[in-house]
Amino acid sequence: MEKSESNIVIKRVKKVAGGAHGGAWKIAFADFALALMAFFLVLWLIESTTNLEKMAIAGYFSDPTNLGAVGDGGTPYVLDLQGRPLNITNQGLNLSLVRQDEEPLVDADEEMQNPEFVELARLRETETLQRLRGDVEAEINLNQQFEWFRDSVSFEVTEDGLMVQIIDRAGRPLFNSGQSGLRPYALEILWAMGRIFSNVPNKISVFGHTDGAPFSSEDGYSNWELSADRANAARRALIDGGLDPAQIAQIIGMADSVPLDEEDVTSAMNRRIVIMVLNSVAEARIEAQSNAGLNAPTPNPELIPPTPTVEIF
Repeated sequence: MEKSESNIVIKRVKKVAGGAHGGAWKIAFADFALALMAFFLVLWLIESTTNLEKMAIAGYFSDPTNLGAVGDGGTPYVLDLQGRPLNITNQGLNLSLVRQDEEPLVDADEEMQNPEFVELARLRETETLQRLRGDVEAEINLNQQFEWFRDSVSFEVTEDGLMVQIIDRAGRPLFNSGQSGLRPYALEILWAMGRIFSNVPNKISVFGHTDGAPFSSEDGYSNWELSADRANAARRALIDGGLDPAQIAQIIGMADSVPLDEEDVTSAMNRRIVIMVLNSVAEARIEAQSNAGLNAPTPNPELIPPTPTVEIF
């Protein structure tokens, strides 16, 4: 009986130290690097967007169902503003889809009762005033002619708008003592401001302040009249620089009633011109005050008591 021949196969397995790690770690590391890059990209986007854009993005993600309300599943509005499109300047986010010619579907009173709309409008105005402040500061810093002026002006965005204070210096006064005529260098800076402020639709209030040094003439001309005349001189300079006269909301003389240096009322810093670029809230308040005066009822002449006559003997 013959023995059957069979092939014998020998398999040798080569063991390598660390073989369990193989190339899988490379895939895990690539996923980690991709996630880290996306994380830093989100941080960069957050830093580069404005507060208004952040609110618009947050509104989109808080209620994305609004996107299916129009046509092919998209909507031309960034936020649901109860039928009122928001007119926003494109500042990086694609806000150009917001239609500006849409007919308002809600009354202005109802619109202003929407806290989301009011907050968006407030943020937009604040950013506009901040940019306006930057424009004025750039005009001053880049022009060597205004080098003297850098220490004489202050800027602050307040609840009423952008406040610009032009302050007297001991050796560089804006006006001659006791007079309302502006010095030539003061005219130059007010002309520049008039040109810059003409690029925004905001109304402007101008305040004149004097120091506490007694000033009075035989005809009764006092610091009250002087401060009002100086504010009016600043108004004329702003208009000569290009400001629309219709933008002037108020011209007010404050005399020495609001000193910057309360300890020394005669200090030069108390003599100043304040220009307030009003926001919409302040404009509405001033307009309401004006309308209240115009609409005040006229007293009935029959109800006015007669003036007593004095008999001279």
